[in-house]
Amino acid sequence: MMVRCPFEMHLGFIRDDKGKPALKNLMGSKSPVRSSKLNQLLSVTSESEWRFADRPTVQLKLPYMFISDEPVYLSQVPPFLDYQDSEPIPGTLFGGRFPIDVWPRPLMWAFEWHNIKKPIRLKRGQPLFYCQFELDNPERQFQVFEAERTPELQEYCKMITGAVNYVNQTFSLFKRAAEVRPSQLLVQKEKR
Repeated sequence: MMVRCPFEMHLGFIRDDKGKPALKNLMGSKSPVRSSKLNQLLSVTSESEWRFADRPTVQLKLPYMFISDEPVYLSQVPPFLDYQDSEPIPGTLFGGRFPIDVWPRPLMWAFEWHNIKKPIRLKRGQPLFYCQFELDNPERQFQVFEAERTPELQEYCKMITGAVNYVNQTFSLFKRAAEVRPSQLLVQKEKR
């Protein structure tokens, strides 16, 4: 499954007056997204978390989340099968893998900016990454559908988000999350 960019972005890397890394919306008033909203969705991770001192990590919060009531791993991988006719982005994408049955969370696009002199340009609809779903049996069929945000699901996701805010190496928490997870969280959304 492909996840596409939800809006157009043209970003530059700067340091603020205190020397902290920051992003600059190079589209200014022509941006399709208000700067205040863009600042809520985009962030530069703490410099202590960068793999290399000169390569910032940028994250884009996406409005997508996957959940399953059975063991399923989701892997995020770069969109290697889609040709990009525009200028290549100046860095590399971070992939990731996590169990969506015990660790449902909003997807993020994570990018390591190798050449901060070049802007990040993303077009609306451009492929950001692919999602690969891994089941315990590769021959097993599955279906993706829109789910209800039930109070139980929201409470469980709140617990997960709380853990991520306070604990590094969250992979160590998967077992504990499975122990406290309700047996069913997935409820198909009714079509209106």
